[in-house]
Amino acid sequence: MKVIVYDFEVYRYDTLLGVRIDGGYFQTWNYAKMKQFYQEHRNDIWIGHNNTEYDNIILQTVLKNKNPFEVSQDIVKKLKKYYLNLKLYYYDLMQYHPGSLKVIEAALGKDICETEVPFDIDRPLTNEERFKVETYNRHDLDQTFLDLNLSKSEFNLNIDLIKEFNLPLDALNYSQARTAEAALGVRKDETLIDKPVKPILYPQMKIKNQEVIDYYLSEGFRTPNKPAFTICGLLHQMGAGGIHAGRKKCHYEWAYYFDVSGYYNLVMINYDLFSRAMSEESKERYKFMYHEQLRLKKIDPIKRAIYKTILLAVFGAQMNEHSAFYDPWVGPLVPIVGQLFLVDLLEKLEGKVELVQSNTDGIIAVPLEGVTEKELFDIVNEWQARTGFVLKMDKITDIWQRDVNNYMYRDANGKIHTVGEAVKYYECWENPLEKNSFNSKEPIIIHYCIVDYFMNGVKPEQTIVKYSKNLRMFQWICKLQKYDYLTFEKDGEVTRLQKVNRCFASRESGMIYKNKQDKHDRYSNLSDNVFVWNSDLKDLDNKKIDYIYYARRAYERIYDFMNKESIN
Repeated sequence: MKVIVYDFEVYRYDTLLGVRIDGGYFQTWNYAKMKQFYQEHRNDIWIGHNNTEYDNIILQTVLKNKNPFEVSQDIVKKLKKYYLNLKLYYYDLMQYHPGSLKVIEAALGKDICETEVPFDIDRPLTNEERFKVETYNRHDLDQTFLDLNLSKSEFNLNIDLIKEFNLPLDALNYSQARTAEAALGVRKDETLIDKPVKPILYPQMKIKNQEVIDYYLSEGFRTPNKPAFTICGLLHQMGAGGIHAGRKKCHYEWAYYFDVSGYYNLVMINYDLFSRAMSEESKERYKFMYHEQLRLKKIDPIKRAIYKTILLAVFGAQMNEHSAFYDPWVGPLVPIVGQLFLVDLLEKLEGKVELVQSNTDGIIAVPLEGVTEKELFDIVNEWQARTGFVLKMDKITDIWQRDVNNYMYRDANGKIHTVGEAVKYYECWENPLEKNSFNSKEPIIIHYCIVDYFMNGVKPEQTIVKYSKNLRMFQWICKLQKYDYLTFEKDGEVTRLQKVNRCFASRESGMIYKNKQDKHDRYSNLSDNVFVWNSDLKDLDNKKIDYIYYARRAYERIYDFMNKESIN
């Protein structure tokens, strides 16, 4: 079985199929050769970027002798939805990394290559135009192949899932929820929506806060409202997304991180809050996977990843109306029951700790003066024994917190952990597919400056000098999104831009604007002056970049983490 990277370019009178296979290329404008290639490789794996929505459908259109251009226009202009009815084992990289191929090219510092030949030409292409399109097509094939290699572990995990559960090769394009359906043998039960399940107070729960109990028993959690309750000295919000509370702009030398392992998995297992679409056999299989993945943690990490994928998929799928796991009554009970048990623990810790934050399945807290570690362990052990949950209590240091959603700290091994939009892309700029860092609203160097300042005592100016030649860290990626076109404007001169562009802070005037009918809006989150550079970054003279802007912006974001006393 071979892996085929493929991509179509569709014009009114000409359609190109481009393939990268066996280290070489196959390109043809001939429909008969396209059909022959498909027949020869119909049992291989076809890989693309957004091929689910586009290239798969164009291939099907060619095989059915329909007009590819009309179908292409329907897809691009979102005029009609098409579905695949063709034997095709395919894998779509965009399923895991939602962003265009051009955006990823930009993030990697490469030439953001958009075709020189407009797709709306109302005549057959010339030989010269065909040559240009072929060159562009190979460029996209190479980028797709690179993206596959950068995310090879995800692809391999899908292959491993297929082997482990004896799934058809079609499962390569399954969502994780659909894979879990197949692995656990679950079928949708449409009758569940008419069979309410009422919340109950479990005997293992020891909660004093009557307001929280009333909110739970009255099923307030089934509404969009997110009420707030004061628990352990902090105002907590409860709702479908979990429990949240956090001090703002604070710093602690050290604290305990109480982390409930596999929280929602255990809520489902310990309190039988599985989707009622699951049979007893499915539940037992789920329980086996949970306990087996714990055993496999050190001896077989690959198989552990397989089981964890299934375990993690089920909870979310219970609240997804398109999933076989969908149970609109039981699904919301899982997170609210988890929140109640966390309230239970917080009440036991009250008067013993200063709470830094509560967040879904974890608590960060500092013991009050005179409170021993043994006292905390006794509380934790009693709670674990009573509830059936497993809680890790780790000592973390140098905690800097802007709010409950943005913070950083070091673990016991000295490793820095970062959470939140301000700092989450620290240490992931080299592979933009690692955390989809190509979606960062600000240049990644800002994330580095913030973390280096707080965790390493390094000023932004020093961080910027250190990374000044890693130009990818300083770029913004500006996308067309829902606008009609982008323009670059400098000294009264207007230049129309392509759909995806790269820019940097500039010492000279210049700005990117988004245009749609009568709207003419400045592109957000940019410095006051920018220049556009869509060619390969290795050809850019970094002297054009206004590095002072990045330092100034970094200090602005740093102050967001600091209270007035810290600044003074």
